Amino acid sequence: MPSQSARQASDRPFYASYSWAYDLLVTDPVQPWTDMVSATLDAAGITAPARVLDAGCGTGRHAAGLARRGYRTELLDASASLLAVARARLPQAPAYHADLCTLDLGTRYDAITCRGVLNDLLDDADRDAAAVALARHLKRTSVLFLDVRETDGTRQRYAGTLTSQRTAGLDDGHLTFHATGTYTDGLLHVREQHEHHHHGTVDTASYELTMRPWSTGELHTRLGRAGLTITSIRPGIGRATNDRLVCIAVPTASHQHTPEGDELGRHSDSSDI
Repeated sequence: MPSQSARQASDRPFYASYSWAYDLLVTDPVQPWTDMVSATLDAAGITAPARVLDAGCGTGRHAAGLARRGYRTELLDASASLLAVARARLPQAPAYHADLCTLDLGTRYDAITCRGVLNDLLDDADRDAAAVALARHLKRTSVLFLDVRETDGTRQRYAGTLTSQRTAGLDDGHLTFHATGTYTDGLLHVREQHEHHHHGTVDTASYELTMRPWSTGELHTRLGRAGLTITSIRPGIGRATNDRLVCIAVPTASHQHTPEGDELGRHSDSSDI
């Protein structure tokens, strides 16, 4: 069975039928994130052309930013539609359509970046599985970068129902995106609606989803069980709101039992795209 995150990646209009408009609606700057990743890797002695997996790459904006810095960037997403956009942006990059919770590519990377994906995992088992899967793809000297919603910041931001709206102009009309979020009992409930005005007609798509933010304690606990040690937790980078965390982790030495090497033999349910 696919994880909640993977099912949502296929069903959510923002990721599926409106993937072509994603970059028109999500415009957070890329450079602050790529600056941070590059500086952290440099400090760890990991330099370009190091191999980096962008797990949950979306349309590939951040992966492209890392590729421009010389890293050998690979793409992974559970949304086939978003991944197609990323592949068009980075046609030379290996790409994988896969569920993060069952990921086993049979290889290890110098670094893995994962932005936003872990918020969609509601079950404890899926959260643990994702942490183990990420750890499985790291070398002893690798670095893991996570961007997640933070519990307290999310509670404060959505203390009452929060509504936002964005509109993107198109050659044949415009696209308006509405989102309403409510935080209840540790979960963020969101209702989204797209309205595509074109050639005198209006196409609409609605979707309801739930996200589960992360606390720093949970990050330490789950990553620790997966054999990872957190080296840094800081506020979100390149984010316009105060409800995100950036977590940087490395493999814990005592958990490293597998002989080093890039290729470990591939046993994967994922498929190259």
